[in-house]
Amino acid sequence: MSSDDELFALLGERLGSRPDWSFEPSTTPGAQPSWCFDPHGEITISVSLIEGTITIYLPNLDREIAVDGLDALGAWIDANESRFSGR
Repeated sequence: MSSDDELFALLGERLGSRPDWSFEPSTTPGAQPSWCFDPHGEITISVSLIEGTITIYLPNLDREIAVDGLDALGAWIDANESRFSGR
């Protein structure tokens, strides 16, 4: 298993247990699979591993944010997830 595969598996462990997060396999050739936050059936946050970097994509804002590791991802999600939940 490559280090990217291991990191993506760790992403799954971190996000898969959170409410409203699900794994989305890549359906487009060359695109990366991702973990998506979709509290009402619409993806509002997507997390992918792109060339070894954890990347958060906010589709409604068409914005990407690179974070430095799982702890930084967790901190970002803890601080921002409620903004994108519609609750």
